[in-house]
Amino acid sequence: MSGQPPLGSSSQEGAGDSRRTVNIQDYQFSFQVPSTGAIEPDPDMSSPGDSSTSLSESVQNFPEEFGRTYHAYRAGSYAFPNDDIERERLELQFTALNKIFGDKLFLAPVGEKIQPKAILDIATGTGSWVIQMGDMFPEAEVIGTDLSPIQPEDVPPNVTFYVEDSSDPWDYTQKFDFIHTRITAGCWKSFETQIAQQAFDALNPGGYIESQEFDSVFGCDDDTLKPGMALTTWFHEISVASEILHRPTVFSSRIKEIFQRVGFVDVEERVFKMPTNAWPRDPELKQLGRMWERNFMQGLSGFSLTLFNRAFSRTAEETEVLLVDVRRELSDPRIHAFIPIWVVWGRKPFPDEASTS
Repeated sequence: MSGQPPLGSSSQEGAGDSRRTVNIQDYQFSFQVPSTGAIEPDPDMSSPGDSSTSLSESVQNFPEEFGRTYHAYRAGSYAFPNDDIERERLELQFTALNKIFGDKLFLAPVGEKIQPKAILDIATGTGSWVIQMGDMFPEAEVIGTDLSPIQPEDVPPNVTFYVEDSSDPWDYTQKFDFIHTRITAGCWKSFETQIAQQAFDALNPGGYIESQEFDSVFGCDDDTLKPGMALTTWFHEISVASEILHRPTVFSSRIKEIFQRVGFVDVEERVFKMPTNAWPRDPELKQLGRMWERNFMQGLSGFSLTLFNRAFSRTAEETEVLLVDVRRELSDPRIHAFIPIWVVWGRKPFPDEASTS
């Protein structure tokens, strides 16, 4: 499979210099053999089992940067960490998202209109979604892929995890009935070509795709979050840095259009408002806000350090100074901010169906 260049790499000369001088305010994956005798095998070559062990060790030898660890496979292509701190945060985020979705893993009519036999989760992270789907659909084969092998070993018998770069061309020998993504901003150069189009090609007719995503954009209904505040400036810089490194973090609001464009039908969309702290009056939203505040507070450094260093050449110390005010505003209940969470699903049509949604 062809690889993607590391974040920050460019085929144009001087790209590094342009990144250092960028003004962020300007931005809004039968032979015929000659019979010459047998080929003698080399007894010193490793067996297939040894090769697998070696690969496993190599992808688990995580490089360190700014006191955090990052994926080893295709090192540098994803800017966010994979250490214990990040895994704990991912589990908290997983729980908060399930809760705001009404304790559901997905919203598409999977299990109602189609009984899945093969399910694929792209960029699975800690693998919790895959594990719970394996329990929910014990007759289905459930696969999760990620750059980091950080998933548990004790999983349902129908669950498998693979270390894989899903931005490469997919070469699965099987077709799937359900393909899923959750919070993959910053993973792809093009969500449309690398994920949506490849998912369409990899699905059986009648199969579903669902994406649960958010952009690096805050919402606010009462102007308590204003342009120029530390919180809005930080998220804006996340967007700019990600664009510079060709891994955009703003595409969720276009997923419905993308799905329709690549050929999915019956495309539906729901948008949820995730409060950034405990500011809502509603008790359930207040609890969700507390969870999301913890999620972001635990993730701020990991979201920012490597990304800002590669895009803006900022030191860790410079970034941490900027994050002081971000943390203060993130916890301020007078700031009524939220994150829009986009859930979009669609179905691959049957061959004799008109491709209109």
